[in-house]
Amino acid sequence: MIKNIVFDFGNVIIKWDTNAILEKYNVNDEEFRILKTVIFESEEWLQLDEGVINAQQAEEIFKGKAPENLKSQVKEIMDSWFEKVEFYQEVCAFIRELKGKGFGVYGISNTNIQFYEYMKRSEVGGYFDGFVISAVEKMMKPDEKIFGRLFEKFSLNPRECFFVDDTEKNILAGRRCGMDGFVFSIDRIQELKRRIYGQSEE
Repeated sequence: MIKNIVFDFGNVIIKWDTNAILEKYNVNDEEFRILKTVIFESEEWLQLDEGVINAQQAEEIFKGKAPENLKSQVKEIMDSWFEKVEFYQEVCAFIRELKGKGFGVYGISNTNIQFYEYMKRSEVGGYFDGFVISAVEKMMKPDEKIFGRLFEKFSLNPRECFFVDDTEKNILAGRRCGMDGFVFSIDRIQELKRRIYGQSEE
């Protein structure tokens, strides 16, 4: 019987689209291209998610790579990019519904400390019973150890958990650890609801 729902963040609770984020800043087409390459497409951005470097270190590296006229833009983006992310309101409403029905709600995400802290402070973040975050744990999906960390940290039985992620390899890793799951996209939310409610009643 399913008692706990485990959510990824990117393209599950939020729309992860760096173009949409950068479009909210006052930059021209060339500046857009440079900033996307320097920040979001960099090796250091992945290192933020891995917990290898922190946001301050990343910002200094990005400034070093950016032209002089864009250094202030780098700082502005690093100070506020997470506030520009779009939440899927239908998913947020579903999380509130799940919590109201007595399900445990957990998050497991390959993300950095900046977004994790923002997520915790958000309205939907208040419905979560706990989080396992790659930058904190220094491990990333689909490494099975991060799922083990989730079960251990919150004393969860994998057989009672259901995992929602947008990437099949992560769902398969969760299944190897005993947790069933669903490869999500926003157009499949009604299918997800049927799966969860159907399995919770078995």
